[in-house]
Amino acid sequence: MRHDLLRSTEPGHATERPVVLDGHDFHSHDYPLLIHVVSGSVEVGIRRGGAVEHVSLSAESNLWMAAGLSHSVTMRRESIMLGPRLSPETEPPNGYLHLPRSPAIRETALLVLAASPADESERLPFRRAFDAVLQALLVDDFYIPEPDHRTVAAIVDDPVSLLVPLKELATRHAMSPRHLERLLKDELSFSFLAWRTRKRLNLALRRIRAGTSVPAAARTVGYAGADGLIKAASRMTGLSRAELSPTPRKPSAHGGTPPVTSHRESRPSRPLPGR
Repeated sequence: MRHDLLRSTEPGHATERPVVLDGHDFHSHDYPLLIHVVSGSVEVGIRRGGAVEHVSLSAESNLWMAAGLSHSVTMRRESIMLGPRLSPETEPPNGYLHLPRSPAIRETALLVLAASPADESERLPFRRAFDAVLQALLVDDFYIPEPDHRTVAAIVDDPVSLLVPLKELATRHAMSPRHLERLLKDELSFSFLAWRTRKRLNLALRRIRAGTSVPAAARTVGYAGADGLIKAASRMTGLSRAELSPTPRKPSAHGGTPPVTSHRESRPSRPLPGR
């Protein structure tokens, strides 16, 4: 089991060669981290507040974690994983992001195994390669301005805002719904519903680009399923449901929902993965 080719196993101690281990208990790092499973399977526990979430990683899958995120790792026998350190600015959305499959990360990980970098000068090119792939996932498809008002900033940064109605958010922040709606419109130039649609689509499209299925991405951001996400994308882009499909005139052989693509292209030339 090979782990940690790009960072030290113990803080303050350099590791020149791969370390053999079967996992570790809960701890955190002061830098963002990527776990890539080369072969076998890995179970990662993520502790936030008093709850522990478990993420199962199979071969070729990845987990992108923020600095300071408490996590544990359990590796199955004969598994191989890498735990490369990322640059400080390469932070995932919402604390962590599961990337089921990324050919670019896979290729870089195999290069790391082949090169077995021994010092920082040898690690840096690989770190930059991982940074570039991950940062490309964070590009927003639909523009949302940065708010200056503290309450609005807190609302747009809170994942709960995507799941609850305006009235509940207003109660949380000791405001009337009407006042909060006006404040959001002044700060963002959008109504609450228009902002929430843009935010949901941006987050869902990031996850889809990272390899998450359309239904799973839709549910994560507050839609009941893929249909809600596709309808919202259709309204935002002006494209029909058929135009958002990679095969507009041919229904899925399995009856599945067509995948979603970005509004940045007038016609989808590279549709995102479907079910």
